[in-house]
Amino acid sequence: MHTPDVDIRTAERDDRRPPSPGLTREQPTPGGVSALPPALGVVRRAAHLPRTSWDRLAGPDNAYLATRWLDVAEDTSGAAMRYLTLTDGEGLAGALATAVAHADAPWLAGRPDTLLRLCAEEGRQGAQELAADLPGDLTDALLPGLVCGGRHLGRTTLLSRDGHDSHDATGVRLLGAAERLADEEGLRSVAFLHVDEHDTALRTLLTRRGYRSFHSEGYHWLLVPQGGFAEYLAGFSAHRRRRIGAERRAVRDAGVQIAIAPLEPADIPRFAELEATLLGKYGMSAWTPARSAAILERALGACGPDALAATARLDGEIIAFALIVVHQDRWFAHRAGFDYAAQRRLPLYFELLFYHLVEAAARAGVTVIHYGTGSGAAKTSRGCLGSGQYAYLRTAAFG
Repeated sequence: MHTPDVDIRTAERDDRRPPSPGLTREQPTPGGVSALPPALGVVRRAAHLPRTSWDRLAGPDNAYLATRWLDVAEDTSGAAMRYLTLTDGEGLAGALATAVAHADAPWLAGRPDTLLRLCAEEGRQGAQELAADLPGDLTDALLPGLVCGGRHLGRTTLLSRDGHDSHDATGVRLLGAAERLADEEGLRSVAFLHVDEHDTALRTLLTRRGYRSFHSEGYHWLLVPQGGFAEYLAGFSAHRRRRIGAERRAVRDAGVQIAIAPLEPADIPRFAELEATLLGKYGMSAWTPARSAAILERALGACGPDALAATARLDGEIIAFALIVVHQDRWFAHRAGFDYAAQRRLPLYFELLFYHLVEAAARAGVTVIHYGTGSGAAKTSRGCLGSGQYAYLRTAAFG
């Protein structure tokens, strides 16, 4: 879950620019895909993708690269999306989701300029050196830019039928197409902003092609024990077990009721209000409940019963929520909100997003809960595993 590093989205931008001269669409196919010799294609809408084969490439750990979530991103991110495909005699061999980032894009952790600036300020590995090698203002140097690997935070990657260990041949073709697309449309950079440290084939390929990198974030997930909360609790030290027990009692004694159920349209206005409150607490005062509502409504439309809502209620009023996206046997904690005045000092974050969620996930046969980027210390303190995320940039300024 991206809190406070919430994946910010806004209203859809109309993409009225003409197609680039190199990636022309002069031979469109009935499915909306244009052939690029010898087996490359570019698709402008997720609805026109070969959805079954694309989703097969995405697999269980890439819910935000599944076609139904690409639909959500298209309709709510305000970015022009491009999907690059590589086909062979067996069908779809590789794929790459991209988005065009402009200087007015509010998803700050998903833009190369604002992410680099933030990481440089925090002293993250490689960020200050890379920023120093760019001329003048970072926004002017890097935007508009092509953001590759998906419009989400954490584990941005290209998809390959042969898996992450075989990115080389597929990756060369897809990266070459992405770079040509950026060059021919006059974009100033190509970026993968959150490549997992274990995605070594892609990291090696990007380095070979002259991309510069810096540490951008951490990504966290929790392996759900089959024994549910009892087995989860047993994995902690005695001191931590006592603390968790005290936290659960405090929530229960306060009369807070925790539940998880399919997202209901009637709850969306309250959820939107709570998310705007959370984002305002972390300095995102321009965020409005209307933006949150639009994303929640679109997520419900795309995911249906696979959009779950974990809620905390006090005296019948919702005082906290989390949106959980179900993808195969994984759960993805996507966004959240809290009524800080109502919850006071109650540890609702841990009860809502860890203790109760682990119980419910184990009952549902879920194997992994993905918590994404942000709040790394809190997540690891409650049993999450983590991996580093690295941003990779290509721009003419690097020579």
